[in-house]
Amino acid sequence: MSTDSFDYSTIGKTSSYIAKQQAEAEAAKSKSLDQEDFLKLLTTQLTNQDPSEPVDNNQMVTTMAQLSVVDNLNTITSGMNEINDSITSSTALTASSLVGRSVLVDSQQAFFDGSNQVTAKIDAGDGTSNISIDILDSHGTLVGSYSANAGSGSMDFTWDGQDSEGNAYPAGMYTIQASGTQNGNSVSLPVSTYATVSSVTLGNTLGETTLSLIGQDDVTLNRVKEFSL
Repeated sequence: MSTDSFDYSTIGKTSSYIAKQQAEAEAAKSKSLDQEDFLKLLTTQLTNQDPSEPVDNNQMVTTMAQLSVVDNLNTITSGMNEINDSITSSTALTASSLVGRSVLVDSQQAFFDGSNQVTAKIDAGDGTSNISIDILDSHGTLVGSYSANAGSGSMDFTWDGQDSEGNAYPAGMYTIQASGTQNGNSVSLPVSTYATVSSVTLGNTLGETTLSLIGQDDVTLNRVKEFSL
């Protein structure tokens, strides 16, 4: 059995992304002084000190104390970097598992693949009556209209993508619009639609991690409202 280990921190990262991180780390390192550098400076100072005015003992104690502080800070920084790498790797594993799954996003637009039904959620608030739901194609043409007497909270909605005669509409983007009556006033209702994840691009944070959705624009991971199988 092979004993080679796998670097999970590279999951979801492109070669250019990894190279950029390495370059930034090297640049930061070249601009900093570690404990070894301070010891070299101190040794050089002691070697070249004026015998008539030797280095003060208190000054040396202060310098050594500063070296200890710097060393502890370097240790803390290294530990934080390891924690950050661990979190990034965990995020990468989680994000990669989303490929092929359905996610709920805050958008009225949904992609119909020509066969599978379109699903959405409609927020009816504390209570809405005379609910009307319209389906429009990419040209803004009404292709379906549905109604409900009343509802409240999050309402599930499914469209089979067919006309009144059972013929499937062509694959493409469709818009779901919902409206109703609340407290005697006609209002538009918020609509969220489901989409399938095709790929994931990992970023430094959740806000930078991007999901590519089939038939739709990319969205950042923190914009996803719900995950489903």
